Amino acid sequence: INHVLHARSRPPVLHNPIMIMGADVSHAPPESKGEKPSIVAVVGSMDPKASKYETEIRIQNSEQNEEIIQDMKEITRKLLFKFYSNTNRKPDKIIMFRDGVSEGQFLKVLAHELMAMREACNALEQGYQPQITFIVVQKRHHTRFFPADGNRYKNGNVMAGTVVDKGINHPKEGDFYLVSHEGIQGTSRPTHYQVLWDDNNMSADDIEELTYFLCHLYSRCTRSVSYPAPTYYSHLAADRARKHHNSLSEKRDPKIKEKLEKGDVKIMYFV
Repeated sequence: INHVLHARSRPPVLHNPIMIMGADVSHAPPESKGEKPSIVAVVGSMDPKASKYETEIRIQNSEQNEEIIQDMKEITRKLLFKFYSNTNRKPDKIIMFRDGVSEGQFLKVLAHELMAMREACNALEQGYQPQITFIVVQKRHHTRFFPADGNRYKNGNVMAGTVVDKGINHPKEGDFYLVSHEGIQGTSRPTHYQVLWDDNNMSADDIEELTYFLCHLYSRCTRSVSYPAPTYYSHLAADRARKHHNSLSEKRDPKIKEKLEKGDVKIMYFV
């Protein structure tokens, strides 16, 4: 851990037991589809400061190249068990930052993965239903922001922490744009966040504040980054698992799936 949020800067939502999750799916390149599978990585925070994360890796079926995480129930159950082992408490709330979902897949992903997360909670203890907030993180868009006043960096980029949640957003859906990093070269690309589900009834300001502060906890960098640390970690874990899969495939190892999914690895090995 390089750094954690100061107690005075910690968002109120982190004062109670909470698990912050990040999820990503790494797909095989087009020329290898049908041969190499998609690989899922889901991370979950294990401490009140949301700085330590455990990882679950899954190999999807080769025929299944959709974005949906098939084994989300078991993944969530294992992460909840690890959270309890580390803290001796069950989280009151779960906040998921889900990467890599296009707008056309929102409802399908939400319906499958949210239900799987609820079933995992109930499997852990009958009647245990923590409040869940499900947020999709999107970087592939063409929206850019330019400051209309002098509140800018020397290269003309908007200031880190700039939020746009009115005017260009969807009139009914809870979405916002956040520029959480200082653009050093070129034009800063804001990250687009879509709040698909919110049992916690968090205000827009609370979600935006939590998201921005999570961008400061990426352990590879001492500055704020462009999207939340758990989303970054899930991407790194999926990428690392892909490299392990390629290496084991070259050796024709018959137990690739077992080794990747049940490997005894150290916490946050991917960093």
